[in-house]
Amino acid sequence: MRKLQPIRWAPLQPEELESLPERLTSRIGKVNAGDDLVLVRTSGGAAGMFRRLNRVLEGASPASKHEDWNRWLEGTLPLLGSETADIERELALDNLEMRRRYVEETPMLTAAEIHRSSGLKSRNTSEPASRWKAEGKTFALRMEGRNYYPAFQFMDGSPRPAVEAVLAELPTAMTPWQTALWFASANGWLDGDRPQDRLNDDAEVVQAARRLAEPAYG
Repeated sequence: MRKLQPIRWAPLQPEELESLPERLTSRIGKVNAGDDLVLVRTSGGAAGMFRRLNRVLEGASPASKHEDWNRWLEGTLPLLGSETADIERELALDNLEMRRRYVEETPMLTAAEIHRSSGLKSRNTSEPASRWKAEGKTFALRMEGRNYYPAFQFMDGSPRPAVEAVLAELPTAMTPWQTALWFASANGWLDGDRPQDRLNDDAEVVQAARRLAEPAYG
C-alpha cells in the first residue's frame, strides 16, 4: 500500500494574489476582505478530497449537526480520505445533501411551539410533543441537541391521525431521517405524490407505508 505524503500548504500574500495567472483567479472567484487563500501541495487525491470536503460542509449546516459533534465527525471524516471513487462514500455524501435540502425546504416546529399551539397551560414546554413522540403519534429529527418536528404532522395543534397510522406500518428499523425522507419523496403507490401531501387519504398512505415493509422479490 502506497504511503500517503502529508499535505503541505502555505498562505498567499496579497501581492502574490495579484500575480496569479488569470486561469487560476477565474477558478478561485472573487476574493473578499478577510478571505484566506493557501497554496496546497499533495501527493495526489487532493482534488477528490476537497470536493468531498465541500459536500460534507454543505451537508453539515444545519442538517447533520446533532448532539454528539465528536461522533458526527468520526462518522464523517472517513468520507474524505478515499483516493478513488467509493459507492458507499458517495451515497453517504448524497444523503448529507438530501438532509440539507430537507431542512431548508421543510417547515419545522420545536417542542415549545407545539406546546403553545396545543393550548396546554403547563410550564413543561416539552409536553405534549415528547409524549406524542413516545406514543408513536409523531416523529422528530434530532439536530443541535434539540428535537425538531416536521410541521406537516400537525393540524389544529394536534397530531394528524394518518401520521400515527403510517408510523405504525413503516419498518421499525427505519431511522427518523429515513422516515422524514420517505414522507417527502415521490411515491409510486401514490401516483408520484409525496406521502406528506396525501395525509387526507388515510387508507392510501397507510397502504403505501405497508408496501414498503413487504419483501421484494426478483
